[in-house]
Amino acid sequence: MKLSFALTAAAAASIALLAPLVACGSSSDDAAGGDAGKNGKSNDGGATGTGDASCASLACTSDGGTGGDGGPGADSGPVTPTVSSWMGINADADLPWSDVATQLAAFTISNGGKADANGYPVAGASGTSSTDMGFLLPSGTYAISFTGSGTLTVGGIGKLAGTWTTSGGVRSNTVTITGTPGTFGQSLTLGITNTAGQSVTGIHLYLPGVAPASAGTFSPQYLAMLKPFRAVRFMDWAGTNGSTIADWSARTLPTTFGVNAGIVPWETMIELLNETGKDGWINVPEHATDAYVKSLGDLFATNLDMTRIDAARAAAGLTTPFTLYVEYANETWNGSFTANATLLAAANAAPTTYTGMYTGSYGPSFMVQDTNLMKVGQVEGDRLVQIGMSLRKELASTPVTVAPVLAGWALGPAYSDDALTFIKAKYGDPKQYVSAVAIAPYFSVDDSNGQTDSLGNLFTALDTAIDATDATLQQFAMLVSQYGLQMTAYEGGQGFTGSTNLTVKHLAQYDARMNASYARALTLWQKDVGNALYMHFVLASQPGIPESFFQYGFWGAAGSVLLDPSTCGNNLPTLTGSETIASVSSGCPKYAALAAHVPE
Repeated sequence: MKLSFALTAAAAASIALLAPLVACGSSSDDAAGGDAGKNGKSNDGGATGTGDASCASLACTSDGGTGGDGGPGADSGPVTPTVSSWMGINADADLPWSDVATQLAAFTISNGGKADANGYPVAGASGTSSTDMGFLLPSGTYAISFTGSGTLTVGGIGKLAGTWTTSGGVRSNTVTITGTPGTFGQSLTLGITNTAGQSVTGIHLYLPGVAPASAGTFSPQYLAMLKPFRAVRFMDWAGTNGSTIADWSARTLPTTFGVNAGIVPWETMIELLNETGKDGWINVPEHATDAYVKSLGDLFATNLDMTRIDAARAAAGLTTPFTLYVEYANETWNGSFTANATLLAAANAAPTTYTGMYTGSYGPSFMVQDTNLMKVGQVEGDRLVQIGMSLRKELASTPVTVAPVLAGWALGPAYSDDALTFIKAKYGDPKQYVSAVAIAPYFSVDDSNGQTDSLGNLFTALDTAIDATDATLQQFAMLVSQYGLQMTAYEGGQGFTGSTNLTVKHLAQYDARMNASYARALTLWQKDVGNALYMHFVLASQPGIPESFFQYGFWGAAGSVLLDPSTCGNNLPTLTGSETIASVSSGCPKYAALAAHVPE
């Protein structure tokens, strides 16, 4: 369950430049219901690898074979997997980057000056970047550098700690940053002053302990915490919800300073896949043109480094073909997101094509009776087929398995079946175009009947809510069996929201009973749909946000990537409710429950 909400202007300013862990996924309704490639690999989403597969490709690893063309490890015998074959994660976290500059606000240019194509003040111009991130950054010494002859100053929570040195045209220094956890309004400020002929570009600000000369794109802590998961979903990184991007020229470039409306460049997402070898899950923007989709496919075909990917997969013990999951927009059924209105408008513009008439037999009845909802489902199915065909064409010369995913509503299969019925009527057998159906099986409690008055009541109610999803999951299992598809979860996990009894809900995130509830939910998922890919939402939270903001959700599997994933799940306490958050926040029962499925 994720709650969609409207931020106040002040609050929005405090978090808009960071990984959007709030208001970026499912509505609260979720919890209520709960290739023409090498070696015979096909990018139709099916499993053909070279090994003896024990189950369908989207759910399990095979017993042998390689993920590449005789890639690394092909002849070295089996490797004990260090990743789960079915646990995935949404990419969001507090500190994913080695270079904090990627999280800073754009420069405001002074006195009518201009910025260059990457957002820096041009020669002779000046500007300021001020980012409210004292609540996010840990205190410590950061390495800072830039290229150019202009002047760069640091203020707010950051102070220059030494003098600038120059080597090879790069000027370097250190910055002392004082973090202010729990408080908004404490900014890190960078100022650029350029006289005629001067410029400042290529600013970097590295986390404490990261050596600039050897720094990678991603923080070592982020990569360590990501290790157990087979796949990574980039919905939030792509700025999917509310996206107005239609043309390829409007996309965020990796050379742009700081953040661009919270959107991470596609190249950065690709680099994470290259470095880790994990399967990727991308969301195509709701307004993306056919030309955009083609260019996106070209970018992935060009930038995916299968040598690196195969090596990483072999080292991790992954033996299935590298898979790129493709989803259209995000939760098109969700009226809280613009995609719902966008798709409905498309349906109403072609009423004879998208009739909204559902002829299947699945429920629930409120879905079936909502003609507009059924129209949206039909447009989603149609557009997903078009996107999938385009990406498969662009990636046909690669060993990448392209797997289009039809995202549905966890309250029941009717919405998904509506789209599949439409696809069958227009294109033929849906499994030729769609690889899987996905839902977001969140589990939660509400504040009625004393459910959140105490930790004991909360966990009793939570386990009851988990058990209540059994029947609906079985219906989805019937649906995917009917069409010969796989089941997946695009998101999932606990979904507590609301300001009532907020401390109880927060403490629950660190209680041993949360670990047990996760185990209960995942066991139920396995019982009903097998070891089907389950993409938890999300990797890590932003622990320094003010306590009141947790009313919008506790989305991280761990409180921060700065926790030690090898120990934070040890000796988990059963809490009384009287503890302070700070005294228990070093534990990670949710992350431990997910990581427990390695090497399963």
